[in-house]
Amino acid sequence: MQNEEIFLDLDKCNLYFAKKHIFVFGTGVDAEQFVKKMSSDIYIIAHIDNNRSGKGHYFYGKNIIGLEECLEQRDNKQPIIVCSYRYAKEISNQLAKFKLMPGIDFFVWDDMFLFHYDMNTKNYIYFLSNIWKKYDKESCKNKILIPFDNRHDLMSTIYAYCSNFFAEKFDAEIVAYFRKGSDCSNVSEVIESIYKAFNVKAVVNTKLNKEQQCEAEKILVVLWEGLYTWEDWKKITIYGIHFGTTIMRDFLREYIPDFDLRSRKMYHFLKKTIQTIVFWYHYIFENDVKIVLLADGVTWDGYIRDIAITKGIPTYALCYKMAKMTLDYCDRPSYPYFKEMWKQLTREEQEYGIKWAKEHIKRRLCGGTEEVSYADKKNFVFAEGIKENIRVLNDNDKIKIIICPHVFEEDGYWCGEHIFDDNQFAWLCHLGELSEKTPEYDWYLKMHPSAKRRDIIIIDMLLEKFSPINKIPSNISPIQLKEEGAEFALTIYGSIGHEYPEIGIQVINAGINPHCAFDFTWNPKTKEEYDNLILNLGNLGKKRDEEGLYQFYSLNYLYYNWDYIPYRTLFFENPLLSMDMLELQVNGKELGSWKYKMYIEEWTEERHERILFKLDKIFKKMDGWSPKILYRRKERAIEQIE
Repeated sequence: MQNEEIFLDLDKCNLYFAKKHIFVFGTGVDAEQFVKKMSSDIYIIAHIDNNRSGKGHYFYGKNIIGLEECLEQRDNKQPIIVCSYRYAKEISNQLAKFKLMPGIDFFVWDDMFLFHYDMNTKNYIYFLSNIWKKYDKESCKNKILIPFDNRHDLMSTIYAYCSNFFAEKFDAEIVAYFRKGSDCSNVSEVIESIYKAFNVKAVVNTKLNKEQQCEAEKILVVLWEGLYTWEDWKKITIYGIHFGTTIMRDFLREYIPDFDLRSRKMYHFLKKTIQTIVFWYHYIFENDVKIVLLADGVTWDGYIRDIAITKGIPTYALCYKMAKMTLDYCDRPSYPYFKEMWKQLTREEQEYGIKWAKEHIKRRLCGGTEEVSYADKKNFVFAEGIKENIRVLNDNDKIKIIICPHVFEEDGYWCGEHIFDDNQFAWLCHLGELSEKTPEYDWYLKMHPSAKRRDIIIIDMLLEKFSPINKIPSNISPIQLKEEGAEFALTIYGSIGHEYPEIGIQVINAGINPHCAFDFTWNPKTKEEYDNLILNLGNLGKKRDEEGLYQFYSLNYLYYNWDYIPYRTLFFENPLLSMDMLELQVNGKELGSWKYKMYIEEWTEERHERILFKLDKIFKKMDGWSPKILYRRKERAIEQIE
C-alpha cells in the first residue's frame, strides 16, 4: 500500500483491514455509515472523539476515547480510520502532529467521494459551469454570503440559483462560510469545485487577527466570571446582541453537556463560541454584505443570523426549507395563533376538519403514520409495544409520571421560548431534582423512539445522577402505560401533546408548544407555576378540551400550509431530489452524487428560466410571511369539501 492511498472507499476499506483491529476517529453520522457498511470481520477497538470522550461514553458498543488515550492503547500500531467528512483534513493534521503517517498509520473514509472525483461529480461540475458562467461577476465590493457544506447534495443547486439572483441584483460577488464553524482548511477540493462552478469566489477564512484575538480574550474573561447557571448562559449578550438562546441551541445539538457549568469543557466551548461571534461581527459590519443566505439558520448558523439581522441585512434560510430569518428564529412560531386561525375557517371547513381529525387521530392511535414526520415513521409505536403480560411500571398506588425527552441532535427551540432557559438539559436536570423531592411519585423516562447515540449517552448520565427516575423501553405502547397507571407525561413541545390526552394521560408542557393555544394540555408560563403543578399533581383537575384537540389536529395536518414557500417543487421535479438525509433513509437511500445525475436528466432550459423568473416573487413572499396568518393547504382541504 502506497502512502498516498489515504482516501479509501468501502471496497478498499474491506480489503485492506479484513481481520484487522482498527480505531475509528469519529462518532457522528459518517462514522455510523462506516460501522454499518464495513465488513463484519473488521474489529473496531474504540472510537476517537475530541469532544465526546469520557467514562461510560459509547458508540455502537465501543468506548469513546480521546486521541492521547488511543495512542497509549495502540500497542501494535493499529490503523486509525478518519470518519468525519466535515473535519477530515483538520483531524489528519492533528494526527500528523503526533508523527502518524498518512497511508500507513491513518486513512480517511471517503466512500462519498469528497476527496477524489467520481463521474457523477465531474459531470455536475461541467453542467453547472455551462449554466452559470455567463452570470459570473468580476471582483466586486458588494458580497452575497452563502453556506458551504462538505457534502454531496443538491443544496448547491438551490444556493446557485438564489446567490446568482442576488449577485445580479446587487452587482455582488458570492462568498461562502463553512458550516458549523469548521476551519476552511477542511474544505474538500471536490466540493469547492462545485461551488466555483456556480461563481463562488472563496470560502471565508475565519482565523482571527491579533486585534480580534485580543478582543475575544477580553470578552471571554468578563463573561466567564458570571456564568454559574444555565440562566446565566441564556442571558449572554455580546456587542449588545443577545446570543444566549443561540448558544444553547448550538451547544446542545453538538455537544454532551456537563452538570458542572464551570468545567474545562464548558470554558473551551465558550471560548470557541466567542471567537466565532467576534470574527463574524467584524466581517459582517466591515464588509458590504447585501444578503445572507443560511442553511437551516437555527443552530451554529444562528450566530451569523443574529449579527446580520442586527445590521439590517436581509437573511434567509434555504436548506430543506425557505424562510426569512428573525432574531432567535424558530421553525414553528405560528402555533400560539392557531385558535384565532380556527375562527377564520368557514363553518363547512370547521365541520369537515373535526370529522377528518377524529378519523385520523383514531388511525394514529392504532399505529398509523400518515401524519407522523418522515424521521419518526419507522420508529413510531403507539398501539403495539412490549410483549404481553410484561409489566413495565410498578404495581402500586403512586402517581406515575412519564418524562419524554426530545432528540438532542434536533433543534431544541422548535416553537420558541422554554421555561427552563431554552435548554432541554436544564429541564431534565430540574425534573431530576424534583424526583428526589417527591418519593410519593413514581418517575419514569421514556426515550424518544428516534433517539440518537448522543441522546443515550446524555440520558444515561442523567439517570446515573438522579436515581429516582427509572428508564423504560422506548418501544412500549403509551396505551400499555395508561393501562399500568400512567397519569402524567412531561414534555417541552412534543407531539405527545396531541396523542396522550386522547387516551387519558395528561400532558404538561415546559415552553411554547404546538398545543399552547388550546386547553387540552397544561401550559405553565413560569418555573414557579411549573413546579406548583408538578408538586400538586394529586389535586389537578382533568383537562377536557377534546374539541380543541380536533381543531388543532385538523389545522396542523390538514389546513395549515407548512410548505407555503414551495422549495420542494420549485427547483426539482423528482421528490427524492428535495429530500434531506433522514427522509432519504426512510426511502432506503442516502446523500450522494447520484442526485447530480438524476438532476441533470430532468433539467431543461425552460424550467431554468421559469425558476429565475419566480425567485423575486418567492423572496417577496418570504419577506411578507407572518406567523399570524393562516396559509391554507387548499389542495388537501377545500377540494375534499367541495
